[in-house]
Amino acid sequence: MKLKSETLSNVLKILLWVLVGLACADLAGSIVYAASLEAFSIYVYDFYGFIEIVSAILYYVVAIVYLIWIYRVHMDLNALFPHFTRSPGMSLASMLVPVYNLYGIPSIYSTIGRWYQEHTDGAKQDGRWIARLAAPLLLFTMVTNVLNRIVSQVDELSGSLFLTLSLSTFILYAIFLTLCIQVTRGLQTARIEASSGQPANLDSDGYEAPSVEQPILPHQL
Repeated sequence: MKLKSETLSNVLKILLWVLVGLACADLAGSIVYAASLEAFSIYVYDFYGFIEIVSAILYYVVAIVYLIWIYRVHMDLNALFPHFTRSPGMSLASMLVPVYNLYGIPSIYSTIGRWYQEHTDGAKQDGRWIARLAAPLLLFTMVTNVLNRIVSQVDELSGSLFLTLSLSTFILYAIFLTLCIQVTRGLQTARIEASSGQPANLDSDGYEAPSVEQPILPHQL
């Protein structure tokens, strides 16, 4: 059984790695800004403008890919776990409906994490990671949104506010990347277990680790 989210998972991971890298560069720029506005203007400003443009474009690309990915992930979850409690359409509603998404976004991942822990043998650790990151995801999403609104309204950006926003954004993107990796690896594990009826043994990259055969002793020949 091929996962419907498999290709998009690989694409999304690449895009999120790039976005995290850009956020790291943005964080470095904010540190320079907080330390010395003159140094930022001379050495960083032009490069920082390029980072901002690329980050903004990539953010919207990632947002579109992410929504399609979470839909397909729930298609896979419903195929692997017939009694899974959330449909693909409901997962999108949980992400997109204002106010409700304050509950919906973390509940998506807490539910996935719980099902990995309760209904797989090899993805329990992934499930624990996913469940633990649900609350920080909501926290840093809200903090980043509030900080972005504040930054858009101030006349003069302070170094501490700039640094706090950059740090919060970096952590938020890192959480999304970690969740993508853990959800994808858990799906691979669940797929292998569903196909073979045996606990899956995946390496750190999400691929099935080769089994080690026992040597045949002379008296067994």
